[in-house]
Amino acid sequence: MRRLSRQKRNRRSSSRKQQRWGIVERVERILTWHRDASPWQRRLAMTVAAVAVVAIFVGVTNWIIRADIPGRIAASVHEATKSATIGMGFAVQEVFVADRGETPQDDLLKALGTRIGDPILYFDADAARRRLLEIGWIEDARIERRLPDRIIVVLKERTPIAIWQHQRKFVLVDRNGTVIGPKERGKFSNLKIIIGEDAPKHAAELMSMLEREPAMMERVTHATWVSDRQWTIRIENAIDIKLPADSPEAAWQKLVDMEREYRVLKRDISAVDLRVPDKISVRVNGKSETVADRDNQT
Repeated sequence: MRRLSRQKRNRRSSSRKQQRWGIVERVERILTWHRDASPWQRRLAMTVAAVAVVAIFVGVTNWIIRADIPGRIAASVHEATKSATIGMGFAVQEVFVADRGETPQDDLLKALGTRIGDPILYFDADAARRRLLEIGWIEDARIERRLPDRIIVVLKERTPIAIWQHQRKFVLVDRNGTVIGPKERGKFSNLKIIIGEDAPKHAAELMSMLEREPAMMERVTHATWVSDRQWTIRIENAIDIKLPADSPEAAWQKLVDMEREYRVLKRDISAVDLRVPDKISVRVNGKSETVADRDNQT
């Protein structure tokens, strides 16, 4: 092992001191450079420094966003809060539904978006109501949260008045012309079938007219909305009754009175045309016959 002499040690330590002092001097020159710099050099340096700070900030921000750090923190806080409310007893234990008749249970529960054991404080009643109103059977709904653990749902369901035959499908419609949904086999077979592009919009007026004469209404099998202006009603799936666009109720009542007095629909006919005022055209065995309005006969 070599031993350094005292002289060599002194030389080395002095050399290290000189290096340290040299570093200190360079740092001081860097920190005090602006004292001797010109104004434009100072502005340039400040601009470069500002750009560097902004670049660093943007880079860090992008990294935070890509890493979804705020989202993870928020999610953790959210889950912790949910668990805490459940632990305090604010959890769904009962969902009470009133006035549900035809609304499918699965559709109802899916729209509510909650299950037994879910935190009731996080249940959004307004959002659930909007989803319920998208179900064809539901016309209106009222939803309440009853703390600590109960949800109340009161439904107002639509009432079907006719079966709309459209695009080879049979669907139920209500008095407002709203399509409720597909007709299930065996259900609502007593309803009349309506045909035509805009038939649901005029179904309420048609049903009101037919309901005034129940005996005749029973003989109606279906009705077709023609040319977006008038109805053709099929009687016993054999006779077409063509009603006028104006005052169809009066024409229908005229036919009812004639049937009650003369039993005209029991004859061998295929169509009755009531579209022309004061005139009734009857098609018998492929031939058309015109009968004057009996009220105007002399």
